[in-house]
Amino acid sequence: MPGEYLLDLFNLLAQSGLAHEGKEPATVRHTGMVCRASWPDHSRYAHPALWVLGGVALGVLSFTCFLLGIDLTTSALALLVVIVVLSLLAIASLVRRQHRLEREDVLRRRQVAYLAEAQKLSHTGSFGWNVASGELFWSEETFRIFDLEPTLPPSLDTILKRTHPDDLNAVREALDRATNDRNDFSLEHRLILNNGSIRHIRVVARGTSEDRGQFRFIGAVMDITAQKKDHTELERSEQRYRHLFGRMPIALRQLDASRLVVLFRKLRAEGIKDLGSHFDSHPDFLRTCMDALSFQEANERAIQMFGGGVDGYVGRSMSDTWKARPDTFRRAMESRFRGETNFEEETKMVTWDGRVVDVLFTTARVGPINDLEISLVATIDISQRVRAQERLRQVQAEFAHAARVSMLGELTASIAHEVNQPLAAIATNAAAGLRWLNRPIPDMAEVRSTIENMATDTRRAADIVARVHGMASRKAPERAVLSLDDVIREALLFLRHEMESRGVTILHRPDAESALVLGDRTQLQQVIVNLAINAVQAMAQAGRDHGKIVITTAAQDVTTLCCSVEDNGPGISAEHAGRLFESFFTTKESGMGMGLPICRSIVEAHGGRIDAEGLSTEAEGLGADRGARFWFTLPIATPASSPPSGRDADA
Repeated sequence: MPGEYLLDLFNLLAQSGLAHEGKEPATVRHTGMVCRASWPDHSRYAHPALWVLGGVALGVLSFTCFLLGIDLTTSALALLVVIVVLSLLAIASLVRRQHRLEREDVLRRRQVAYLAEAQKLSHTGSFGWNVASGELFWSEETFRIFDLEPTLPPSLDTILKRTHPDDLNAVREALDRATNDRNDFSLEHRLILNNGSIRHIRVVARGTSEDRGQFRFIGAVMDITAQKKDHTELERSEQRYRHLFGRMPIALRQLDASRLVVLFRKLRAEGIKDLGSHFDSHPDFLRTCMDALSFQEANERAIQMFGGGVDGYVGRSMSDTWKARPDTFRRAMESRFRGETNFEEETKMVTWDGRVVDVLFTTARVGPINDLEISLVATIDISQRVRAQERLRQVQAEFAHAARVSMLGELTASIAHEVNQPLAAIATNAAAGLRWLNRPIPDMAEVRSTIENMATDTRRAADIVARVHGMASRKAPERAVLSLDDVIREALLFLRHEMESRGVTILHRPDAESALVLGDRTQLQQVIVNLAINAVQAMAQAGRDHGKIVITTAAQDVTTLCCSVEDNGPGISAEHAGRLFESFFTTKESGMGMGLPICRSIVEAHGGRIDAEGLSTEAEGLGADRGARFWFTLPIATPASSPPSGRDADA
């Protein structure tokens, strides 16, 4: 009886739910692909364990009681206590395991959700393909890529129906090879969507065998439409660049500047900020920079211009190119070191066969391409333009010379008067000297004084003749740092007699700061004289009895000096204002219309500009009469200014 009781009690405990009842495994349907998160049914293991545990405990306790002679009722009670304790421990263990499985299930669900979101972001779907049964499992993103509803069962026929007709044979062959060879595969093809648009996809799959021996593929489907579009656009851009590079009528050369970039990085790491100063202290570094730049490619025009052939450019240094003008290369390097992306300058370059050509040199720093610093150099042959400009300057110089000679003709009386004054003084002093010598006792002191006066007057006459000769000569322009006010004073010597004979008062207001300019003295005198004579003739033509001219120089700013010539003549009519500096335009009856255009060419050659305006209000020093103001500007010379050489010195 006690034994049967104990047995019934054990059965009751085993059936009372102390052992874990297994739940139905959780099922997550992820748009076509069924993913099961399951755990073991622990109840089938709990019941036998309790039976065995109870049987062993009962046997051991019964045997112990038999040996010790203990009453069976007492031993049954002890056994009951043991069974209860063991059951509680088993229940606690099962509860902990159940909680762990629930947490794992939650984590698994999150992983599935994260995977789905990641597939959406990357436009990559997943699939499974059981080769034997033909069954397909697709993720939600795979359905989206194929533009199908998730409720439709995926199949190989569905894939083929979506495939572009031009890619259909390739897809079938790939599927047949995968079925027969059972090797990993990868292919790209196009899909035709419901709206008729084209989608490019890439499919990759890896084969594997299941526990039951069935072979299947696990793979990914990637939407590469955007990549294909970008790649196509990149190819088109590259093709456009190649066409432009090869067919442009400009010499284009591509340079590898990676070694130069390394040099500049090293300089910056050493704290060097001014590359010009570094060049001054390390003259050989300029050649190092030349050698650090090598040609990669040249277009047809560059080969025609510089020679060398297509293969002759690859890897060749730029040092030979800059033999004629290394200063241009230095400025280009300083520009690059400052971080500027472009540089342009007219210069001279040496071809592979030793010719020196005038070019417009332009460089653009493209930046890193495939870890290489690329520079694009464009050169335009401007030799013909330079020759034309030189010829134009010669013509302008000839016109300016003719204008000066013509102007001297108009000032013949004034020049004769200026020369006659020192000559008359020389004659007077000579006569006086003779009288002092003819005295019974010659006064040698007076004779010496008269001779000194004669020498002074001789120098005056020589200076006047030199100025006239300078105005009439055809010599090349010579730039020098000079005072514009001194030039004006010398020009007024030519005009003094002319102004007095016409009753014109001329007033010179020099610059208080005595700014200097870089220019040709003769040409600047020509501008002043021309503007003053124009003012005199305008006032005479208008019948002004008391003409007045004011010449003023003043610094417009720290870099510019302005000179103005104002008169109280008839002014400038509105219809003539825009044509004053046109060639052959004149308002004078006997004028040629070349004076003002020549003045403009001279001023612009000196880096300035010239203009005119009417004076509608009372101008300072001119009274209430109307008049005109002609003004021109010149750059103020800096302490480092020096006369340029070569064609830049030509006016």
